[in-house]
Amino acid sequence: MQFYKKLMIVLFTGSLTVSYAQLTEENIREIALNGTEQQIVTECSSLTQQGFLYLASILADKLITFDPQSSNYAYRKGFLELEVNMNYEEAMRYFEIAILDIDPNYDMYSIKEKSAPPDALYHLARCHHLAENIDKAEEYFNQFKAVTNKKSELIPVADLKLIQCARAREHIANPVDVYLKNIGPVINTEFPEYSPVISLDGSSLYFTSRRPWENNETEEYRDIAINQYPEDVYVSYMDFDSTWTEPKRLSFCQPVRNEASISMSSDERRIYLYEDTTGDGDIYYTDFYHAKFQEIEYLDYKNVNTKYWETHCMMSNDQRRFFFVSDRPGGYGGRDIYVMEKKKSGRWSKPKNLGPGINTPYDEDAPFISVDDRTLYYASNGKKSIGGFDIMKSVMSEDSTWTEGANMGYPFNSTNDDIFYTTTIDGRRGYMTSYRSDGHGEKDIYEIHNDYLGTKEIAVLKGLIKTVDDKPIPEDFAINVRLVCIDCDDQNKMVFPRLRDGVFMTGLLPCKTYRLEYMNLSDTIVMHDDSFTTLCDTAYQEIYKELLLDVDKRQIIIEDTLEIPPVIVEEWPNLEFMHYFAYNKNKLDVRKGKLNKEFVKEIEKQLDGGRPNITINIYSSASHVPTKTYKTNENLTKIRAENMKYDLIAHFEKKEDYKGRVNVVIVSSVVQGPEYIKDSANKEKYFPYQYVGMKTE
Repeated sequence: MQFYKKLMIVLFTGSLTVSYAQLTEENIREIALNGTEQQIVTECSSLTQQGFLYLASILADKLITFDPQSSNYAYRKGFLELEVNMNYEEAMRYFEIAILDIDPNYDMYSIKEKSAPPDALYHLARCHHLAENIDKAEEYFNQFKAVTNKKSELIPVADLKLIQCARAREHIANPVDVYLKNIGPVINTEFPEYSPVISLDGSSLYFTSRRPWENNETEEYRDIAINQYPEDVYVSYMDFDSTWTEPKRLSFCQPVRNEASISMSSDERRIYLYEDTTGDGDIYYTDFYHAKFQEIEYLDYKNVNTKYWETHCMMSNDQRRFFFVSDRPGGYGGRDIYVMEKKKSGRWSKPKNLGPGINTPYDEDAPFISVDDRTLYYASNGKKSIGGFDIMKSVMSEDSTWTEGANMGYPFNSTNDDIFYTTTIDGRRGYMTSYRSDGHGEKDIYEIHNDYLGTKEIAVLKGLIKTVDDKPIPEDFAINVRLVCIDCDDQNKMVFPRLRDGVFMTGLLPCKTYRLEYMNLSDTIVMHDDSFTTLCDTAYQEIYKELLLDVDKRQIIIEDTLEIPPVIVEEWPNLEFMHYFAYNKNKLDVRKGKLNKEFVKEIEKQLDGGRPNITINIYSSASHVPTKTYKTNENLTKIRAENMKYDLIAHFEKKEDYKGRVNVVIVSSVVQGPEYIKDSANKEKYFPYQYVGMKTE
């Protein structure tokens, strides 16, 4: 990684020279403080050309003090502000100065140069594109094309950007109905956080961060070219109140090495990683045993890792398809997505390019296959994007071909990079990496809720292996589940419960009969079996199964032998609760107050008294009083409903006696009441329309 330490190229001659062997931030700051203007110009230019953009930005900061109105210096400052910090709003201010004096014969090494190159127009257009000022972006992209050298490598890039601008205008005018929020400062920091991997039940989030280690352990490994620390993988768990716990770095991470999360098996026993020790970038993995993830290992699937760049991978839920990304020759251009299929012999087929409906002459990356094993999400920065990488969707047809990828729309996608999309089992809650105006750092992780992307025509098996006295399941007595489809063709598969909590999940086909066989991994003897049939006439259904394990006796306790108290059938009164919010407020605590005493506790009493299950319907509202915090009142009312829903789910699912017995449904989230006439002080007028209400059935 520290390749510059191996070079001894002198960048310029003079009293203050620096070789790559001496290339430190301290030395560059010394030049900025004591160097002549010509020396700083020369050094800044050379560092920029060599890719040491952070160090070049230190010198650009000094140059702009010599002449703030110099188009040359303003261009340097704007370019480095955009490339190093992604601060397009600040960069835009400098590019506005730079374009006042454009010279196609720009000499970046001359102290006499006062002009900026035509590229300043291109980068100003980029800034407006990122800021969603589409008209201005198109104007400056076209101005750039008109004045730049006809052989400029940026011309085809500008042509692509113009196509993306046209798509952005169309998508922005027709937004999709999603609620998107920054996941918050517990996960996101001033440093880049990206590549989220969510567990199927949404309870654990693995992600990559470039934050520094404690006690400056990674300081000497900071990449001064881009001013970033090495990549490490962290995990956070969703707490009972629907908040994320403080992230923990996984034990295999090393301060000298880049390790980045890619994807994860459904049982959370294997994490796939990207690592670049070889210099090209390859796929690795780590397995969970002995209560931790082990040292990472090189993925030795034949024909996956090559001397080219492999950046991402994903195993399908049924473990029959393995998707990965490579820029190897023979593709459609840039990085492409490939798939291998498992043969009956257990061997993998040769990689197959997913074809021109998905792969383009540009880059495709970060494939994610839904639990239905038919819906593929991925990122592309080609002509269907509205700017940078966008999340696309493709569906596998009955003949195993893939539909042409379609853009997920705005504001799901932005005009910046949106990549690494991953979802929970029902597809309605997802996570991705993006750079947006409300972010905490260069890259942040965002959570997305929607009502239309859920898995269709599929059943989902959710299971739980509990132990007597809540004892942990020993690794040498791991219960695995074989799922046998009685009326399918070759649909048997293994499902592995999570060691940390005994949860297991997988997708099922509708209108089929299944048998579950519970086995001890050490001897594959079937200890218990169970059968069920999925419904035929429903779009989405969940099958829930529980098993009780006696760890000491090493046996499964069959439900029929348990002492089951008689259930008294009676009519259960339905409950109602209403809470009115102050302006911009959106969250209640289910653990205390009237909500807990008058509603939650009453539900628990009914469940404890024999009510088998209960549905809570949620109705939320916001008034027409404008909200700057949440941009629109539509967002505010959705947030109120979503917060209430997921807090209730987290509360009841946390308790074993209530797990799987409480269903929470958002019935409506509306904006209503009198029109706003700049009288927000009149709280009595708007107060009745700022609420969240709940009813049971």
